[in-house]
Amino acid sequence: MNTTRTLSSLFGAALLALSAQSAQAQDIYGEVGYAAMSTELSVPLIGLSAKAKPTMGRALIGISPLGGLAIEGIAAGSLTDDSFSAKASGSSSAVQLGRAKVNQILGVYVGSRLGLGPVELFGRVGMAKSEVTFSGLGSGNSSDISYGGGIRLIPLDNFTLSADYMRYLDKDGARIEGYTLSVGMKF
Repeated sequence: MNTTRTLSSLFGAALLALSAQSAQAQDIYGEVGYAAMSTELSVPLIGLSAKAKPTMGRALIGISPLGGLAIEGIAAGSLTDDSFSAKASGSSSAVQLGRAKVNQILGVYVGSRLGLGPVELFGRVGMAKSEVTFSGLGSGNSSDISYGGGIRLIPLDNFTLSADYMRYLDKDGARIEGYTLSVGMKF
């Protein structure tokens, strides 16, 4: 699948939705959160697999031009790295090799939400560019289809608490995913 074509389609759908509802009131919201990540790197050519669990800080800004449609941007940066262990194929033991961290994630999403009173269920799909470093093995960045979903509590009119799972990257032997707890405001 062509990544540029997919990204263009998502932007096109978002612009169409925005232009169709420009006269209607729109919800704008933002969140900041703590993300517990899981990163994996697999290099079958040399029979190596490595795993780590670094943390990130994540910011999200969104606009909801229609009741259930949302357009969101996500930016995340590294808070802590984690030691990673690598296991060679055929070996039963893992060896600590270095530190791993997800340097940054930038993404654009189209989402949907279902309001159930003071609770919302939501999902999102889009494109994310992720950058990860495994010291001793190298670093890299890549873009991939990204998706996830979660639950948002709205205890006050403009204040939110949310928890979500996101898959940011699953491509070329690298996987980045994580759970995020966030606080937010609706404007």
